[in-house]
Amino acid sequence: MAIVLPYFGAGGGEHMVSRLAAHLDLSKVEAEVICIFGEPQNNELEKKILEHGVPIKYIGKGKGFSSAAIKRLNHELSEFQPDVVHTHLSACVYCAEWVVTHNVKMLHTVHNMPAFELIMPKKVVMAAMYRCGKAIPVAISHEIQALTQSYYHLKTTPELVYNPVDVSRYSKLEKKKRKNFTFVNVGRLYEAKNQILLVKAFEKILEDQSDTDLFILGDGPLKEELETYLKEHKLTQHIFMEGNVENVEQYLAEADAFVLSSNYEGLPLVILEAMASGLPIVSTDVGGVKDVVTDNGLLVEPHSIEKFASAMMQIKANAEMRKDFSERSKRNVMQFDSSIIAQEYIALYEKYARLVKH
Repeated sequence: MAIVLPYFGAGGGEHMVSRLAAHLDLSKVEAEVICIFGEPQNNELEKKILEHGVPIKYIGKGKGFSSAAIKRLNHELSEFQPDVVHTHLSACVYCAEWVVTHNVKMLHTVHNMPAFELIMPKKVVMAAMYRCGKAIPVAISHEIQALTQSYYHLKTTPELVYNPVDVSRYSKLEKKKRKNFTFVNVGRLYEAKNQILLVKAFEKILEDQSDTDLFILGDGPLKEELETYLKEHKLTQHIFMEGNVENVEQYLAEADAFVLSSNYEGLPLVILEAMASGLPIVSTDVGGVKDVVTDNGLLVEPHSIEKFASAMMQIKANAEMRKDFSERSKRNVMQFDSSIIAQEYIALYEKYARLVKH
């Protein structure tokens, strides 16, 4: 089977592909990863895949439409002859021609709300692929599953497989608490993640509790706006914008709680990473967060600074609650370990390979 993605960037979809490919049981499946855009990045995501013994092929499409790149992709798929093509993000559209002309099914993991996943022309292509049964959507949460079925008017319920996390990478680190109570947030700095709400909620906490810090890990288009706000409101001694870091797990190990203030989500990998680190969670109730934050954190409605601040203060004030949530996070996350999720995907590959053969 072929796993196809657009590029090896820093997003959740790319991390998911790396974890999946690096945990496939190669005695059960022959696999290769195809990257449509660009050349090797020599980053950690690629290295994990290659070290596991799964090859990566690069199509080198570049920006804009390229019929030559599509031809190279079709040639690579024809050379490999997969029984199933497993696509991610916009890679689904580029694989559509080959899948339609071969006796093969496409499994497409829907990483986000379907209204935001693809631009309109690509949504039209995928709607046609779903209707004719050549593509099968795989949702990463119950909400994404329901939204995908409704958005594309599907008669059958999409498959459901949660995102994977390498539990041992986060659970094995020794917990080293900082002097001040520490919240940590991880995510790209853009509107959907709504870190400005998080900053304003944290600002309320600082009004009478100065023994508290917030670390924000990530980069993006709202970086300058956030930095300006911190300076103007004299928050730089308690809110630290660290940018993109390689050692996210170390920051999680040194935190007391994880916070996520998104407007919408699919199923954020960072929530699972925080759970593997044994952290209690405070998050907006969006996307698939409610699927994994059950008895191990507090969920609040999106867009409310006051309610988010209240939940953060509740977590900070109640040590017994934090201890309970921490133990439950460590227990609950085990079902999302990469090795288990890889087995679930192998079961889907086998299921849809058998369907086309019969």
